[in-house]
Amino acid sequence: MDEDVSSELGSLLDQLKDNNTIAKVARKEEDPLKKENIENFVVDRAGKLVDESLSMVKDIKDFVMSAPEGESVQALAGLIAATSSALETLNKIIVADKKANTAIKLKEMDAQLKRQLVEDNTHSKILITREELIKQLTLQAEEKRVNSIEVQVLSSSE
Repeated sequence: MDEDVSSELGSLLDQLKDNNTIAKVARKEEDPLKKENIENFVVDRAGKLVDESLSMVKDIKDFVMSAPEGESVQALAGLIAATSSALETLNKIIVADKKANTAIKLKEMDAQLKRQLVEDNTHSKILITREELIKQLTLQAEEKRVNSIEVQVLSSSE
């Protein structure tokens, strides 16, 4: 019987050693954090934190429901508060990102509107056809001729 217990313990110890080795290898495989990847890192980790926290809340809630103790209830409340805070942080990131995108679109629309106004103003100043120009010049010339005829008529009648 002692041999069965010792073989079981040996088997359990071997499993724990293997599990610990796998965990150390998994930690070493992570990429070093770079400045360009900080935003993605924060969003990914916050999302994982929220998922794990929600899972833990569910597990601890089941435990507290089965055997309510003051410490367990306090731990559950702390975990819920931390999860809420993480969710709020994610929400703030999303709102800030949407706000930045909206500001960029607004600036683009404002710049496009200003360009359109400048183009419209330029077109309205320059846009006159040859026919309209000739017509205006002939009207001015006609007015001058009529005025000069009137002056000649008035001067000859005196």
